[in-house]
Amino acid sequence: MGARLAGHRREQDGSAVVEAVILVPAIMILLLFVVQACLWAHAASVVQAAAQQGEQTASGLGGSTAAGEASARSFLASTGGGSVQAPSVHAQVFPGDMVAVQISASAESIIPGLHLEVSAVRTGPRQEFRVSS
Repeated sequence: MGARLAGHRREQDGSAVVEAVILVPAIMILLLFVVQACLWAHAASVVQAAAQQGEQTASGLGGSTAAGEASARSFLASTGGGSVQAPSVHAQVFPGDMVAVQISASAESIIPGLHLEVSAVRTGPRQEFRVSS
C-alpha cells in the first residue's frame, strides 16, 4: 500500500510548478487588461468633463467658439495629464443659437498596438441678454 502512494506522489511531482507557469502569466495578462480598461474609463471621463467645460464657456454670455475650444484644451492640459493623448477640439454654432463642442482623443495605452479612442459631444443653448420691448 505504501509503494502505491509513493508512486502516485511521484507522478504529481512538479505539477504545482506547471500550474503556476500557466496561471501566473494568465493572471498578469488579465490584470493588464483591467488596468487598461481603467485608463480608458478615466480618459473618457476627462474628455466628457472637458467638453462640458468648453460648452459652458462657449455658450455663456459673451462667449465664443474660440473661447470654448481654448477652455476645453486648457481643461485637458491641466486635468488629462498623460491619460488623454492627441486631443482634437472643435466648437461650432448651429442654427437656433445652439453651441456644440466636440472632442476626440486617444486613451493612454499600456498594451502595445492597442489604440482606444474616446470622444464626447456637448450641446447647449447660447445664452444672451435680450431687452424686452
